[in-house]
Amino acid sequence: MPKLTKLPKALLFDLDGTLANTIPQLAIAAFASAKAVGIEPPSVETTKSFVGNGVNLLLSRVIAGKFDVTTDDIEPNVLKKARETFNEVYLKGLDKDYNLYEGVEEGLKYFKEIGIKLAVVTNKPQIFAVPLLGYMGIAKYFDFILGGEVLEVRKPNPEPLYYVLDKLNVDKDSAVMVGDSDNDIIAGNNAKMSTVFFTYGYNRKAISELNFDYKFDKFSELTDLIKKLQGNKNV
Repeated sequence: MPKLTKLPKALLFDLDGTLANTIPQLAIAAFASAKAVGIEPPSVETTKSFVGNGVNLLLSRVIAGKFDVTTDDIEPNVLKKARETFNEVYLKGLDKDYNLYEGVEEGLKYFKEIGIKLAVVTNKPQIFAVPLLGYMGIAKYFDFILGGEVLEVRKPNPEPLYYVLDKLNVDKDSAVMVGDSDNDIIAGNNAKMSTVFFTYGYNRKAISELNFDYKFDKFSELTDLIKKLQGNKNV
């Protein structure tokens, strides 16, 4: 997609690694899940390298001790027990062990004030995403929240993005996908949307391999871009 020449009508945001650092709380739940099924718990850094494709795949990687694994590779009862423990521990800990990135709330407030529709499109299960955004105090800024396990597919498939755009009544040419990982950027590419990549999150691919329209090191740089577009005579 070409770079933006006018104010977008919608901004679609990833959650983990884009709006907030949630690795500490994910690591606590992953640690408990590993203990529950009798395997060596992963380190925080290892947990970080395993996130991004939903909880079941995260736990499958934890159980297998490697990244390249599918849920089909894990004994169903083991995965079920790990997931039950994860759900219990993670739900109890959603109100702590996270931090919003600098500039996020200020930016969301500004986007909302100038009439841009805002949504979250995350692979984090809906049962976690909605209350977590509430604890963070930013749920009020979003017109729609789509977590994982609502649809049968997840990012980098473009369907979650199309689903949310339909809910917002905004076409893909008037929206931007904003994220920190290959899943987000590839999903945006697949949906033929403009994309913004944040360098501070949990991306696993080499940045040179990603095809994004904008690359920012801070959330405030996105806010600055939107402010510039708001004053553009082409709006």
